[in-house]
Amino acid sequence: MQIVHGDEVEIDFSSKGVRTGKTGKQLLLGGDPESPGNFKFGLFHQYGDFFSPRHRHNFCQFRFQLEGDSAYGHDGHLSAGTLGYFPEGTHYGPQGPDTGDTYTAVLQFGGPSGQGLLTPEQTAAAARELEKIGVFEKGVFRRNSDVDGKKNVDGFQAVWEQVAGRKLVYPESQYARPILMHLDNFKWMPLAGMSGVSIKALGTFTDCAIPSAAYRLEPGADFIAESRGVYLVLSGGGSLEGETFRQYTSLYIDTGETGRFKADQVSEILLMGMPNVADILQHEAAEPHSEAAE
Repeated sequence: MQIVHGDEVEIDFSSKGVRTGKTGKQLLLGGDPESPGNFKFGLFHQYGDFFSPRHRHNFCQFRFQLEGDSAYGHDGHLSAGTLGYFPEGTHYGPQGPDTGDTYTAVLQFGGPSGQGLLTPEQTAAAARELEKIGVFEKGVFRRNSDVDGKKNVDGFQAVWEQVAGRKLVYPESQYARPILMHLDNFKWMPLAGMSGVSIKALGTFTDCAIPSAAYRLEPGADFIAESRGVYLVLSGGGSLEGETFRQYTSLYIDTGETGRFKADQVSEILLMGMPNVADILQHEAAEPHSEAAE
C-alpha cells in the first residue's frame, strides 16, 4: 500500500521527456521496476507548446483530465471530468500544440502483454545517451546521418530500444482506438454492501479485467477499496488508514490488500485499475508477441 497527498509533492520542471514542450510533473506513486506489473502515477502539467505525434505504447494507461482540454486528433479530446483508457498497442494522437494549459492525472502500467514499464530514471538515462547520436524533434528521434539504424523513430520507441538493447515488438491492439468516458453522463448507483456509497461503473477492459469506476461517499460512510489500482480523491475529505485524505490524495493497493476510506463530508474518488500481476504473466505465456510495424 502507498498513500501520497498531491498537495505535498512539488512540481518538477527539470525532468526532460522525449516529447516537445514544457511540462511539470508531480510523480506520486510507483511500482516494482522488475515486475511486469510496474506502474507510475502522477499529476502532469502541460502547456500550450506541448506536442506529441501519433504513436502507441507497449503498456496501458489511464488519463483523467483535471483542468483544461487535451486534444488527440481524430481520437477525440479529454475535457475536464473525462477519463481516457489508452490500451497497449493502440495508436492515438497527435496531441497539441495550441490546446492551452492542462492538468491531467496519468497512470501508466504494464498491460496484458507482460512487457512492463520503463522507470523515469531509465527513460532519462536512455534519452541522454541517444542525444549523443541524434536529436529529439517534435516527439521523434532523428539519428545523425552518419549513424547506422532507422533515421526517424518515435521518441518512446527509441528510448525503449536503447534500454532493452533490442527491437520493440508492439503487442497487437485489442481495441481500435482509445476509450474516452464522460463521467458526468454516468448515473450514480448504490454500491452493494456499503451503506452511503454510490458507484459509477465506468468500464472493465481487456481479458485481464482492468477496472475503472468512480465512488461517492456520503458523510460518515465507509468505503473499502479492494481492486488493484490507484484511487484518486477528486473532492471531499475524511480519514484513510490513519491519515487525513483530501483532494488529490492518492492510494495504491496491490492484489490482496484493502484500503479503508471514512468520509467526513461528501467525497468522490476515482479508481484507475490495473491487472493482477498473475493475470499478466498468464496472458504473456499464452499470447506470443507480434512483429512491430515499421
